[in-house]
Amino acid sequence: MLTIKASVKPSKIHGIGLFADEDIKKGTLIWKFDPRFDLLFEPKEVSLMPQIQKDFIVHYAYLSKATNKYVLSIDNGRFLNHSTNNNIDEIDIPEPEGGSIANRDIKAGEELNVDYRAFDANDAVSDEEYLKR
Repeated sequence: MLTIKASVKPSKIHGIGLFADEDIKKGTLIWKFDPRFDLLFEPKEVSLMPQIQKDFIVHYAYLSKATNKYVLSIDNGRFLNHSTNNNIDEIDIPEPEGGSIANRDIKAGEELNVDYRAFDANDAVSDEEYLKR
């Protein structure tokens, strides 16, 4: 679940993205797994879903390197875009999915982005072009 104020807006990176609604200091916790707002799905469960549901999971969830489960945030955290010049880093905390912190000061209005390869098992081994930006 997001732990900062943010909103969804058009993105220069891809489609729509998540933008800071407040100044965020380096080291601030941005996201932390919360079972009330973050859903876990076994890959087998996803494979048995109707195609429209599978497509939604593949687009908005990530396959966790830590648990090998799909993680779907039901808050706006699912709109974080990928960047190799990311301003959010993944950290290891005693939660099933870790968390994310600001790796530098972030200004209100700035797009929040992460390097998907740090936590997504599929993206970690992918050579998709969008992962190089």
